[in-house]
Amino acid sequence: MDRFVLGDTDFGVDRSESSVQVAPDGRVTIEVWGTAGALDALPETSRFAWAVHPPRLYLTEVPVAWSGDVATVRFDDSMADLYDIGLYLHEHGDVIGELTLDPARSLRIGGSARVNGRTEPIDVEVGLPLLPE
Repeated sequence: MDRFVLGDTDFGVDRSESSVQVAPDGRVTIEVWGTAGALDALPETSRFAWAVHPPRLYLTEVPVAWSGDVATVRFDDSMADLYDIGLYLHEHGDVIGELTLDPARSLRIGGSARVNGRTEPIDVEVGLPLLPE
């Protein structure tokens, strides 16, 4: 179920490095890391073969709307000025899209991210809870 797809490349999810935290006020902080194994397995002709480290998607203390146990938020360029939201792949890139979080089941982020001046689709899904491996 876990996936971290950037463009047409699935970097997998490093569950030991990734985290999801919900603050008492309902804000969420999320970090999702791709795996070094998936990066190392990329063919030399891959769009991201130049990368030395896997990508990291992050949202820090972002307010969300809760409906029962499920949180959602749409984030756009204007939120980048207010909150720490982005993708790091050797440089920080803006991310726009939508987050759906069910802390008992899954985290889902879909949208697009800026990578080296290009806009790439991003699709992340992580089964929750994240337990130590």
